[in-house]
Amino acid sequence: MDVLITRHGARIDNGPDRDPSWLQKAGHGRKDDPHLSPSGELACAELAKRLSTVAPKIEHIITSPFLRCVQTATIIASALGLPIKVEPGICEVLLTYPPGFLSTPELAKQFSNIDISYTPVTTREDLKAEFGDAAAAKRAQRAAQTVRGNLKGTILFVSHGAPCVGLVQAFGHGFEYVGYTTLTHFKPDQTTDGGWRLEGTFGDASHLSDQQTAIGSAW
Repeated sequence: MDVLITRHGARIDNGPDRDPSWLQKAGHGRKDDPHLSPSGELACAELAKRLSTVAPKIEHIITSPFLRCVQTATIIASALGLPIKVEPGICEVLLTYPPGFLSTPELAKQFSNIDISYTPVTTREDLKAEFGDAAAAKRAQRAAQTVRGNLKGTILFVSHGAPCVGLVQAFGHGFEYVGYTTLTHFKPDQTTDGGWRLEGTFGDASHLSDQQTAIGSAW
């Protein structure tokens, strides 16, 4: 029943190898839906290698529907042999509304390991415009707690800066950001009723070759 939390890899629009012309090259016009940069993809592969050693084994991968998260989840899922469950409830802070992420059927056309049978706890229609990180954190916290209650086995959540704040709060941590492709692991606290405890280092970047980018993105 463990919970692991990570943030997507570095984005093509603001990572260390950012490309100012990425939107023109992408051709889809979704300004709020950048993909991973090459360095972000590398970090995801390093994270996937780390996650293959986690015990107990991950049984569910829950991801935001934004492309950078789905790509991150796909790299991990391919390494672990798992499907991906798309959950709008843990999507990016909605400063741009309506959000530009693709629907699950549309994503499934590009990513074959998406579980189209999964019923999200928050739909696109449930989402509302947000004006700061705190709103996104609260929304993600509620979604994560519901997902945790609905599923058995260890869960990996793949999300964004502000929602990851809510994810760690859902499992007993304070208001704190995590960096790109870092790992935060929570275990049930057997000394409390329904409580959680942090396992290891918060926002662990030890598996990454570029730890500076990961740590520097934790805001």
